Amino acid sequence: MSKCLSLPGIQKVWYIPCNRLPDDVVYRAVAGIPISLQETPTIITLNGEAVCEVEQSFDNNSYIEKAKLQFLTLDDVPADQHPTFVIKTANNELYLLGAKERPYPTVKITSSTGQPDGDASVRKYEVSFTARKALALCTG
Repeated sequence: MSKCLSLPGIQKVWYIPCNRLPDDVVYRAVAGIPISLQETPTIITLNGEAVCEVEQSFDNNSYIEKAKLQFLTLDDVPADQHPTFVIKTANNELYLLGAKERPYPTVKITSSTGQPDGDASVRKYEVSFTARKALALCTG
């Protein structure tokens, strides 16, 4: 049996290369320890609203979470650096999606051309991350 959680509205999204994170993010998140970011992440200018859903399922005597973050932007996020993402929700909580260790978040990028009436061409990012705790509470 699985259940799906959805975060309240997302205000901001940042990225940070995974090698700039502390060790054992997933284990700290499972233990309920907020992750402290030592470096300032890079802001992503959102075009529209970002959405993040977390699906929790019970498998092999433990819970597994799969987080899926989707957003549109004109910015270029360097996917070759294994980016992790920081999400700020409407209730001012910060969450980290990703970890320093493998498996890294999967980043799918879809580019599209703009509409003839003047809409800008945007990139659609779909980020997915599966771990015992896919979204870790963090402090800025």
